[in-house]
Amino acid sequence: MILLPKDTDQFDDFVHKDSTKFEDITVFDRNNLAPISIDNQFGLIDTNGHVILPLEYDNIVLTTVNAYSVKKDDNWGFVTKKNQVLIPFEYQLTSDFIENLCAVKKNGKWGFIDLLNQEIIPFEYDGCTDFKSGFAGVEKNGKWGLINTKNELIIDFKYEYLTPVDNNFVTFGTATSQKVERVDILAYFPYFLSKDNYLMHFGLLTIDDKIILDAVSELPILESFDNNPVVRQNYRLGYMKNGKEFIKFDQFTIDPYEEKILSQIGVMK
Repeated sequence: MILLPKDTDQFDDFVHKDSTKFEDITVFDRNNLAPISIDNQFGLIDTNGHVILPLEYDNIVLTTVNAYSVKKDDNWGFVTKKNQVLIPFEYQLTSDFIENLCAVKKNGKWGFIDLLNQEIIPFEYDGCTDFKSGFAGVEKNGKWGLINTKNELIIDFKYEYLTPVDNNFVTFGTATSQKVERVDILAYFPYFLSKDNYLMHFGLLTIDDKIILDAVSELPILESFDNNPVVRQNYRLGYMKNGKEFIKFDQFTIDPYEEKILSQIGVMK
């Protein structure tokens, strides 16, 4: 079966033209395959529009391994490009195989499996991040801690959010006193909110739970510049020089319309 871009759900008559290519409406992976749908049924095509994986799934997500996360009958699993089931359809949600482990949700709880669908980390968490440098943030009873691949607790459950940066540092999140009323508008912008819709800010910990930078960033701190943490303040990206002075990156500009909207809802000064 061969498809044309105009046959698919991703084709928009208002935006696209007969000359539109598949590369303009979907994303191809390292196998030169891309998810596409007709009547909300997803499959995979090659760059010429040949259907490689039948259009029989409710959703398809590309992954970092040679398999695809797919949804069928309200459950998620993994299949190969030949439509062989790698991980059965028994999960409410799936992440990706990062460091050979995949976060999956079952019966309302998160755990981790390997490529053989073996349970490596028990299903006992309310939330989690992917593993990075052998660590993952996990949530239990409304608080976040840090575990290793043996499910050993490295940082206790006392933070409002945690995610590893590398094998030395962890980003922690804390809710500010600012409650956002127009959550519907803020959803279009890269901000983080607590479960009660308070604006979140992020700081930096060592792996042995010592704060080295207070929660001063509007985004999780995941990168550095000249050995200084990259942060965002007042919707401006920069770095904290010596952990004290915010230095804005000059190459980043703010769209005047975005600045107006964010100022009106009170998250930008």
